[in-house]
This record gives sequence, structure tokens and C-alpha cells, in this order.
Amino acid sequence: MIQRPIRLMLADDHFMVRMGLATSLKLEPDFEIVAEADTGKEAISFYQHHRPDVALLDCRLPDMTGIEVTQALRAADATARILILSAFNGEEDVFRAVQAGAESYLLKNARRTEIVTAIRTVHAGSPYFPPEISAILAARMRREELTPREKSVLFEIVKGSSNKEIGCCLEITESAVKIHVTHLLQKLNAKDRTHAATIAIQRGIVHLD
Repeated sequence: MIQRPIRLMLADDHFMVRMGLATSLKLEPDFEIVAEADTGKEAISFYQHHRPDVALLDCRLPDMTGIEVTQALRAADATARILILSAFNGEEDVFRAVQAGAESYLLKNARRTEIVTAIRTVHAGSPYFPPEISAILAARMRREELTPREKSVLFEIVKGSSNKEIGCCLEITESAVKIHVTHLLQKLNAKDRTHAATIAIQRGIVHLD
């Protein structure tokens, strides 16, 4: 009996990275690359057209994040099986991907054998997270959640904005900003604003680009 191949879609805006991944995965006799996208919108369109068994998404695409693409795919197809390949290992990056519905999260420096294992595991209906990613996710789950307003304030802190500038930007009083900053420092266990900004970048709460 001929086994049906595992049909894959790749989404990465770096052509050489995508080509290298495709070439590597084609070495597996039961893998078939049915679509390659270099933007989030293409990934969504190609998924709807080709209906791959597993979608491998870059975490950062030119027009959308891999997390946003994951949310869109899962909203349209609750059975979509998605693996995120990322250069980012921040707690928030991993957590958001899982929240969006990704069933695997690998760093781009993962070994070929691990990527293949992850694809087969996700295709079989089970999640796959290597130990280092599981540890990152577990650490994030233990942390106190920031409110949307606190995240907005933190983003402005990373930009180097003063309390007055933050208040003007978010249309809140300077006193309210000070309260949010106090809560942020407590939740992040940060010594000061600079330390809070460093933590935000390290954990992937805020990206500089």
C-alpha cells in the first residue's frame, strides 16, 4: 500500500533559508513541499489553496508575524497543524505562538533531524517542544501577566520616552503613567526603567525592529 506523503508548506521571507530548508526536507521520501511563501498574506492564501498537512512558519514575516498567520490559519481551520521556526527564543515569543495555536516551536539553528521529528510528531497530532523551549514556556507560565496598558507603557519605556511623553502618547495623565511604571517594575522584578527595558527585550515582550 502506497503511503500518502506528508504535504508541507514553508513560509520564510529569506529565499536562501527557505530554499535550504526545502532542499533538506525533500531528502525525506515521504515529505512533499506543496507551497512556499515569503509573506504572511501569501502563506494564508497558499494554505487555503493547497491545504498542507503541516505549515512551517517563520516567526517574523515582512507583512505579518508568524503568530498572526497562525491565528488566521487556525481561525479558518481549527485542525491546521503549525510549526514555528524562529530566530527568537524570548519567553513571550514562545508563549504567544502556543497561545495562537502552534503545536511546535523550534529555533532556526535546530538540527535537521529535530525538524524532521517535529514535523512527523505534529503531523501525527501531538505537540513537539524540545527541552529548552519547554523550559522557556514553563518559566513564562509562572510569571505574572502584564495588562495591555502596561505593555503599551513598557513599549514606550524601551523607546526611551519620559513619563510625560508616555502620557501624551497614550492619552493618560503623568500620575497614571507613574503608577503603571511602578506596577511594571514589580511584575518584572526590575530595579529601574533601564532594567525593565532590558528584560522586555530579552523576554521578547518588545522587539526593537
